[in-house]
Amino acid sequence: RSPGALRAVTGKVHGMAFVNLFAPTISAMRADATAFKVISDNIANSVTPGYKAADTRFGELLTQTASSTTDYYGGTYPQIQNFVDKQGTIAPTQRPFDIAINGKGFLVSNTALDGSGDYLLGRAGQLVGTTVQTGGTEATYLTDSSGAYVLGWQADANGNFTTSNSVSSLTPIRIDTASTQFDPVATTAAMYNGVLPAGDAAGSVVTGSLPVVDAQGVEHTLSLQFTKSATPNTWDMVTSVSDGTVSSGSTATLSFDATGALVSPTSQSLGLTFSGSGGSTSVALDLSPTRELGAPFTTLGYSQNGITAGQLVSLAFDDKGVLSGTFSNGQTRALYKLPLAAVNSPDQLAPVDGTHFALTPKSGDITLFDASQSEVGSFVPSALEQSTTDIGTEFSKLILTQQSYASATRAFTVADDMARVAYQLKS
Repeated sequence: RSPGALRAVTGKVHGMAFVNLFAPTISAMRADATAFKVISDNIANSVTPGYKAADTRFGELLTQTASSTTDYYGGTYPQIQNFVDKQGTIAPTQRPFDIAINGKGFLVSNTALDGSGDYLLGRAGQLVGTTVQTGGTEATYLTDSSGAYVLGWQADANGNFTTSNSVSSLTPIRIDTASTQFDPVATTAAMYNGVLPAGDAAGSVVTGSLPVVDAQGVEHTLSLQFTKSATPNTWDMVTSVSDGTVSSGSTATLSFDATGALVSPTSQSLGLTFSGSGGSTSVALDLSPTRELGAPFTTLGYSQNGITAGQLVSLAFDDKGVLSGTFSNGQTRALYKLPLAAVNSPDQLAPVDGTHFALTPKSGDITLFDASQSEVGSFVPSALEQSTTDIGTEFSKLILTQQSYASATRAFTVADDMARVAYQLKS
């Protein structure tokens, strides 16, 4: 070759050498910058409930040429490793809507109320009520820290659940007072326990009473009038009900033995018909506890199974993820149940933010588990899972990363000086 061509080839080779000299240092600084960001996020979220700390791993970039079997070192590349399945410390909060997961599994949420948004997984159980307009009326739903709607299985009118392993079986959890009520239950069974005075003269009258409930949830008074008969140890009973009539079984004759125990009838079937929209009901009245004794007339107790209508007053989770409501009538009923969502490879989930994760092809699909029927995990009500960030570890990594970055910048400066000197010599 001519001297000019040789100089051109040599210059090209030298140019490639200088480019290869800069590549490792630049890639190292970029890798350290990524590590700084991960450390910064971890420290910033050290008190964020449900946050899962990440780490940075470094690998070598190798370049293989067609003319050589030797791989050339091309620098360093960063790879962020997420530790999504790491358990955080659980701390009590005493707030009714806070809930933590002990073990595996995630809460499921959706970014849209109608389920058309993205499904997200997370363990940040700091839940709040969010009011939205639906169909011209306001409704309040449970949402997580990002505003996504928390999903669960909804109970039927009796508080029973039908669970499934598919997210299509879930619904947003509505918690406003208008979302549900406790429907009234008419009385069908009752018990009266009284003491009738054995020493009273024939014709003496005493009256006891107990409450009964109609089909509309309205409470009425069922009166029991006892008249002492001329026959020893015998009382005539006549029943009546306020705002209604006793259509059947209104009278009975009670007989007692020598010990004062009721011999017959021990129970009485009453047909009650109420005025207005109260409807009618049949009540099995248990009289067996009633006694005839040498004591004043006393009503010792009564019970009945009717329930008045109730408005939702308060809500609380249990360790099975069941959200139960307490109503103004004193009744409690299960309303929703949180599922435990699991994937095959939780560390392969894609972080959406520090506490929410999305599915990826490597993570696998969502499978739902019922905490009351599975050992995947359990819920801890009125508690939150703390961040998995360890401040001491993060500052140690920060120091090492700073040293690595400083070394890379010094190497870059040396390479730059070498290139400048070579350029000056060539000139």
